[in-house]
Amino acid sequence: MNFGPYSLYPWNSTTPSALIGNMKYYILEPIDFGLIYIENEDIITVPSVRNTDSELYKELQIDDIISVSSNGAHLCCSGFSSHIRCGYVVALNGFTSDEEYYNDILVVNNLLSVQGDSGGPLFYYKNLTHVSLNGILTGALYNFDDNINAITGVITINSILNLFKTLEVVTVSLNPVS
Repeated sequence: MNFGPYSLYPWNSTTPSALIGNMKYYILEPIDFGLIYIENEDIITVPSVRNTDSELYKELQIDDIISVSSNGAHLCCSGFSSHIRCGYVVALNGFTSDEEYYNDILVVNNLLSVQGDSGGPLFYYKNLTHVSLNGILTGALYNFDDNINAITGVITINSILNLFKTLEVVTVSLNPVS
């Protein structure tokens, strides 16, 4: 595992725009998850999902977190390589296994993602500018011949928060209507 340093890359770029920091914590079981410590004081966390291919909605504000509760739910991912792609939940209790590690607590989605998308947020559109955060993309399998049939594994936000009790998801705070 590469513990850093990690840099911020704009979409469609091979040149980093800013150093973020080093990975301070990483686990492989029961979920594949790491935390990067933001060492660069010029980087400010923003509760949003990148959508810079859109002319009007370049950032989608994260209002809240929500658990996916049914097959067929529509979810989208913002990945570095694929940008925004959407699909449907096909299983709520997925798992992955190789000869060394076993990961569970996965939601399986049929959206197409490619190498470089891992770590991207999975979300549900509430409207054109606001989303609910559902999880983090952990990996994918797909048929290279038809570029359609895809299986994407998603680590749920709840599974992350259950393992890391001190973490908080940064969300926008909406002002109540008077």
